[in-house]
Amino acid sequence: MDAHLLPLPWKSLQIAQCTYLCKVHFTDSAYCLLLSDLSGVWCEEVGADVIQERSKELNKRLKAPISSFLSHLSRLLLPLLDSRDDGHDRFSFQRAENTLMLQVKSQLSGLPFYWEFHCKEASVSTVCRHLVQPLVRMTKALDCQSQELCTILLRKDAEIQDYQESGAVLTRGRLKTESFDEGSFQESFLAEVRDYGMAVVIPPVLP
Repeated sequence: MDAHLLPLPWKSLQIAQCTYLCKVHFTDSAYCLLLSDLSGVWCEEVGADVIQERSKELNKRLKAPISSFLSHLSRLLLPLLDSRDDGHDRFSFQRAENTLMLQVKSQLSGLPFYWEFHCKEASVSTVCRHLVQPLVRMTKALDCQSQELCTILLRKDAEIQDYQESGAVLTRGRLKTESFDEGSFQESFLAEVRDYGMAVVIPPVLP
């Protein structure tokens, strides 16, 4: 599952009033799916045998190759990712303690078509690989970028001061700015973060 899903970005999936983050990958004979509402993460990875058995249970009158089922499912699900269409007439969720079922209702070759994604609670290692580690890396990258920008601003202030000491005069007063105070800037940023109820922790660099 990781080989197919790790390179994919998380996309939003809205079904009725529920919004999830989603990663999904289809092949001709299998699929893997990750869903998260940021309070839990669920996943399912199935191959041809499970798909064949489940299709017999849900679609007794419908006979088609597994590749046709999966192609149809991908055409239904993929357009909903990052879309304003919530697909409520074709998709629905059922949640239990450790499971999340995504139900599909459609038509294939003129006959009713039903499918159920049986997602189980993801392992801690899966959550870390797909959510925690990418967020930590991005936080570290943004922190490095912020530090670099602060350094550039301080150097720009020093450059402007050197010009002024050499007799340079600003001809357009509206362009005048106050000298950058990194301490005040950081305090203001942390105050805004606290207002949103978040804690700021500078993470370690992950390999």
